[in-house]
Formats: sequence, structure tokens, C-alpha cells
Amino acid sequence: MPGNKVRQLCGCGKLTAIMGLGPDGKYRYRSNCSSCRTIARKNRKEYCEKCGGRENLEIDHIDANRSNNDLSNLQTLCKKCHQDKTIKNRDNRKYEKV
Repeated sequence: MPGNKVRQLCGCGKLTAIMGLGPDGKYRYRSNCSSCRTIARKNRKEYCEKCGGRENLEIDHIDANRSNNDLSNLQTLCKKCHQDKTIKNRDNRKYEKV
């Protein structure tokens, strides 16, 4: 039987969606609910806010807090600028297992 099904909450308080089982047999969840994802997609710009590129666009959480889905905390970055920001700010370290 797969791992424990503990539903997680989005920053807005709604339940997040199940993405499926991970390699460890535990359920994986999105970091935010479908409503917040829809709002973010609708407000995504057509260009990278850092370099102006128009390909491989992603939504970035400015403060690196995946639960903070306030529109003022979201920006549109291309994949390269997003990776550069994550490395520079060491944002990925906040989610590493200790």
C-alpha cells in the first residue's frame, strides 16, 4: 500500500492536489491549490521580467516561499533566469532534507 495520504494546504488554506506517487512510494502534492495556480497562470507575463526572453517561461516566488502565492510575490522568469536566481539566493536549500 502506498505511503500516507496527508493532504497539504495551499497558502490560501485550500487543499492541494495529489500529483501521484514518488519513487519512495509516498504521495506527492502540488505546492498550491488549483485556484492559485490558475490565478498565477492568468497573471503570467509574456516575457521574462529579468532578461525579456519569451521562451521557457516559469512562475517564480520572489521570497522563495512556495506557500506565499500573493500576486505581489510572483514574477515571470525564463528557465535560465529562474535557475540563476535560485542558485544565487540559495532558494533550493530551504527545501533540502536535513
